[in-house]
Amino acid sequence: MHTSPTSGEQQHLAPIDHITTSEAGEGRRRSLATWWRDNRAALFVRDNWLLGVFALAALALLSVLLWAIWVIVTKLVDVADAGLGAAGAWITDGPITHSISDPMRAYLDTHTAGLPATARDLWIMWLVAAGALYLGALLGSTYARIGWAAIGALTGVAVYAGAPGGTGPAAAGLTAVVWLTLSLLAYAGRSTLTAGDILPSLANRRDRDPVIDSTY
Repeated sequence: MHTSPTSGEQQHLAPIDHITTSEAGEGRRRSLATWWRDNRAALFVRDNWLLGVFALAALALLSVLLWAIWVIVTKLVDVADAGLGAAGAWITDGPITHSISDPMRAYLDTHTAGLPATARDLWIMWLVAAGALYLGALLGSTYARIGWAAIGALTGVAVYAGAPGGTGPAAAGLTAVVWLTLSLLAYAGRSTLTAGDILPSLANRRDRDPVIDSTY
């Protein structure tokens, strides 16, 4: 049969529980102090705390610098994109381009009456041929370079003839300047087939051809 403890016994047991709890907390504090004193990581942090502060400051400074660089690069990309867009619009739809293409198209409109091909067809054909010859000239084709020079001369003549009255020389001169500027790249590389390659091959062919004696 169990009996509940009396009030005196409860007063006697309460200090024992209090002492046990206090000793447990003191043990935990003692263990933490021992870990802080003897642990290698804790020793490193305690001995190099100033280095850690410098590292955090350097990390914060690096973050600020990276953010500033990102902002600057973004702005430069936006400016470059706007500049390239404006330059592309000026090249494709600017006054220089129209000063050449408009007289050229006027010439084609005037001189295609009665042909199955319209002026628009010839204009597209001219653009395709000029682009193909220019690409071939960039790649070093001798034939493409000759064709590029020939189509440039024909373009100058057509622009001169199709320009409004009194503006033919200026339009043709502008065409020549643009064509020669584009030709800097077209004729910069070495040709894949040059006169130095053609002449020896012709000489070798003459040497290989049999000589037929027609005398009796």
